[in-house]
Amino acid sequence: MGLRHLHLPYRAPFLYPPYSLASRVQEHLRRQLLDFKDAISDASTSTSTSTSTSTSPSGASANARATSVLRGRPPSPPTLISFTPLPTYTLGRRQTAPLSEDEVARLQAPLHVASSPKLSTAAAATTTTITTSTPCLPVSIVSSPRGGLTTYHGPGQVVLWPVLDLRSLHHKQFTVRCYSRLLEDTTIATLGSLFGLAAFTTADPGVWVRPFSRFHPSSQPTSVNHGGRGATAAAAEGGEMREPAKIAALGVHLRRHVSALGTAINVATPGPDVTSEQLNPWARIIACGLEGKAVTSVAAELAAATTTASAGLVGRSSDRQTDGQVGGVGAQPDAERDPLPQEAVTATAWAEELARRIEVDGVDVVGQREVMDLLGDLIRHDASVEEQQFVTEMRKALGV
Repeated sequence: MGLRHLHLPYRAPFLYPPYSLASRVQEHLRRQLLDFKDAISDASTSTSTSTSTSTSPSGASANARATSVLRGRPPSPPTLISFTPLPTYTLGRRQTAPLSEDEVARLQAPLHVASSPKLSTAAAATTTTITTSTPCLPVSIVSSPRGGLTTYHGPGQVVLWPVLDLRSLHHKQFTVRCYSRLLEDTTIATLGSLFGLAAFTTADPGVWVRPFSRFHPSSQPTSVNHGGRGATAAAAEGGEMREPAKIAALGVHLRRHVSALGTAINVATPGPDVTSEQLNPWARIIACGLEGKAVTSVAAELAAATTTASAGLVGRSSDRQTDGQVGGVGAQPDAERDPLPQEAVTATAWAEELARRIEVDGVDVVGQREVMDLLGDLIRHDASVEEQQFVTEMRKALGV
């Protein structure tokens, strides 16, 4: 059994899936796993009862339901949902006080997204000017079952939601705490192998980086440094080291050990130097309630590191070129290739890392037609206008 990877497509600069649509997919897959667990429980219960009880109408019904599920199909494989949604602020369970009218208006003000289909590093992370060509997108506010306060999801970010049974016999098992660590370690390893960023954890939730804390992929440590400066942050030669900045958020919700939510990596969202609330969604909130903590992105860190390297402040020349890897410090983009992988590439690398860590047989990618058919089925009888428009327009864009 492999890890099934279901990626919701998007087309910058305007066509992104609504957050609510991704939530529908997650709940559908989660329900499949929970139904299978119920069937196993029914089968176990009916087996342990007396013959007379198991042949009663209620016992026969439970046994028939269990037999139908268990014999009709194997258990649903662990699945990763990845997507980049329309701009959305999610309110965690600690957000008990209702937002004021002014707060709602501030959060829902249209967001100017400095992005393109190629997600240019400089444009996405450092743009401070709004022009008539800068895409402007609506913003939603939704409640989330995760803990914590307010956070943001949207263009320039990849959201990664594993749906798996922590107690399944078909892959490595996890406690709740170990599962949270799994999400962190998978993210840290992906940021290191794909972008050369030395990420780490702290006492605060999520994954963090320090500016200029880079290491060459070939020297990636075998164990993750939790709570420290990062693998080789001390290797920076000169330049001012800022406090850690958050590069990936973490949120988990479990129902009978079946997971929901996950992590969100800021691939090309604006960096902390972009202070305009019209351009930077993080400027409108105290992310996750962490006062005084900056939020950054892969694009912002690579842009800053490249600038510093060009000024001769950080790193050796051999560290500026990572064997032609896209996005290395000091790597020079050519005219036909953007230096930053898109969110889908990040999701692919994260899926591969997760599959290795949960000990399954690789990644099985769900085809675009199958993804769109699933979305169509999920909104057939109950859907918002936003969800219907996205599915219709994306089918046209994909030709499926």
